[in-house]
Amino acid sequence: MSKKNFKNEFNPALQFISSSEDGENQEQAPQIVPAAAPTKRNPLYIETKSKRVQLLMQPSLHGKLQAMAGQKGTSLNEFIHSILEQIAKKSK
Repeated sequence: MSKKNFKNEFNPALQFISSSEDGENQEQAPQIVPAAAPTKRNPLYIETKSKRVQLLMQPSLHGKLQAMAGQKGTSLNEFIHSILEQIAKKSK
């Protein structure tokens, strides 16, 4: 059995995507989307693997951190990550 290649052949996932213009379900042949051009990697995100940490905290602290993240216009995860990164840089 040969290895399946969905890059330039019919992709079975495309049969579930409809693009009817008038709102009715119409059977259409799936369109093959060309592969995106390679892009330069962002040096800020060179690390490709993430580690998960489960953190338990009081609801009041969670609310305060959530509000602070909202004021900075970022997610709670990104806000806590930036705080921990600052602490790690200071400890060097």
